Amino acid sequence: MLQARPWYTQGMRAPWAALFGIAASAGCGNGMAASPDAAPADARLIAVDRAHLSNVGTTGRLDYGDAALWLCRPDIDPSECRADLDATEFLPDGTRRTEPHVRADHPAFDCFYVYPTVSFAGGNVTNFSDVSAQLDPLLSQAARFSRICEVYAPLYRQVSLALGGGFSGDPLLAVQDARDAFQYYLAHLNRGRNFVILGHSQGSAVLTQVVHLDVEGHPEVLARMISAVLLGGEIRVADPPAALAACTTLFQQDCASFPTIPLCAAPGDTQCVIAYSSYRAQAPPDPATAVFGRRGTVAKTACVNPRVLAGSAGRFRGSYIPVHFVNPLFAPTNAQLPADITTPFALDRTIFAGDCVDETIGGVGFTYLKVALQKDAGDVRPDPPYYSSVQESIGFGLHVADYNLALDDLIDAVAAQAAAMR
Repeated sequence: MLQARPWYTQGMRAPWAALFGIAASAGCGNGMAASPDAAPADARLIAVDRAHLSNVGTTGRLDYGDAALWLCRPDIDPSECRADLDATEFLPDGTRRTEPHVRADHPAFDCFYVYPTVSFAGGNVTNFSDVSAQLDPLLSQAARFSRICEVYAPLYRQVSLALGGGFSGDPLLAVQDARDAFQYYLAHLNRGRNFVILGHSQGSAVLTQVVHLDVEGHPEVLARMISAVLLGGEIRVADPPAALAACTTLFQQDCASFPTIPLCAAPGDTQCVIAYSSYRAQAPPDPATAVFGRRGTVAKTACVNPRVLAGSAGRFRGSYIPVHFVNPLFAPTNAQLPADITTPFALDRTIFAGDCVDETIGGVGFTYLKVALQKDAGDVRPDPPYYSSVQESIGFGLHVADYNLALDDLIDAVAAQAAAMR
């Protein structure tokens, strides 16, 4: 059994304190089959019907042997990651073209993904009979990685955002579910393959505990982790590097999220972490409201530029914006896409520049990915909707678009890491 660290919140701003003040609970040991090339025992797809998941409750553990508790798995039908991900690309001269999404036929590694906050209902999410709210982040963030990996994405009893203000529910359930799903993946689905961990926001918060408790300190598991992509989750690192106590809360100022796992620094780095929170260059963090990127006394929020890991010296290679959405948490704002787009995504290439910066603003230090819209002379493309967000007014910056803006660079970076692990 693994002894969990206590998680409690101190000095955090509501409502995010309730979201990220997550307590990890004890979990079972790690298990992993040995044959990396073994095929699933039953090659037939498992038909998924989620009608029995209308109320999974808030007591006890979920059984991730139930295929219906997975949004994406290569052996289930439907696997939501098989959705149409084609994109209409806007070209600088005003024309358009369609870019089809091509999934890898036999990818050599896996991606394990935990989605961000999706619910306004209040309390822990316990109704999984309708997963439409989860699909907006899934398809915008993790599903496109199916170009290079098999995606595994469990449902979990996350805490929700109450419309009356603040987050509500028991965060212990979210962490335990993510750990249980990961343990089931390792023992029954991984088949000895290398894997990448993907998360965003609340997903990154719970995965911080998964990585620390179930990967870090377990050499047989860490040896297969290509990297952990944990965006919008306030991963903390020592500055300057020093021995610090492990974080007991995600926003704790002076701690290390992962005492022994480093940040990724160069193309092909492996067994490391990619993390950042993004803000628009014209709307940097406001010391009075900013949720992400705050510096502590001897620790700071991690920022790893995916463009650098992808080996690119220019702008972000490809930014994807959903054309339609169900969940208003993931709505593009302050701009509209043309109504005649027939693909589920729009695509802009080399329209954003981004750099990690350490800045002092109003006497407060911040570390974040500063994103700027850049167009060459004659570029007549409309500004992408995600670039300016009404969420800036509540201190989120470009949080919702952390993945979208640099998605091709993130995929390229992970592909280079996976190649280095072969």
